Amino acid sequence: MKALLLKDFYVLRKQMWVYAIIVLAWGVVPQAWLNLLAVVYGSIIPYSAMAYDQRSRWDKFTRMLPYSDQAAVMSRYVLGWIFILASAAIVMLSQGILSQLSIPSAFFSALPLRILFVALCIGCLLLALNIPLMLRLGAEKARLVSALTTFLVFASAGALSGLADAESTAPVMLALPVLAVLAIIATAVSIPLSLKFYRENR
Repeated sequence: MKALLLKDFYVLRKQMWVYAIIVLAWGVVPQAWLNLLAVVYGSIIPYSAMAYDQRSRWDKFTRMLPYSDQAAVMSRYVLGWIFILASAAIVMLSQGILSQLSIPSAFFSALPLRILFVALCIGCLLLALNIPLMLRLGAEKARLVSALTTFLVFASAGALSGLADAESTAPVMLALPVLAVLAIIATAVSIPLSLKFYRENR
């Protein structure tokens, strides 16, 4: 799996600069919805890697190499998790620097890590949705999935910014374990489903 991830990073290295600039730009702005959008944005990255693999027939070539089906599928999820966590780290670092400079910070105000946790869960949910559909429909037919993912990302950011502005934190605290369970269940269902679709595409 490490070799597959390394291949994806080499493929995406030009796009990673754009990704880093976007996340950093959204991360330094003291606006909760932009910060949250930056975290969730990491869940879209595996779509680019999978689209490139299918256009270049790499997904077919991989089957001739000594990689198990589980490794090929799990590398997509691990790639997404890495970018989601990297986005969260960039946002937290950026907002931490702002707070030290006495500049208003979204994550270091009334609702800090709770909302970041929600963003991480939603990123995992979008990843669990995107990968099986991509494997099932393919790169060309999955353009609607890309549009749907973009819509969900912006809708999620808007909903999360509403939570950040809520006066009462009780509903947010009650929603955290529910959202975490949903993310875990969605991932647990998504992985075997993706493996099934991957094997059907032989």
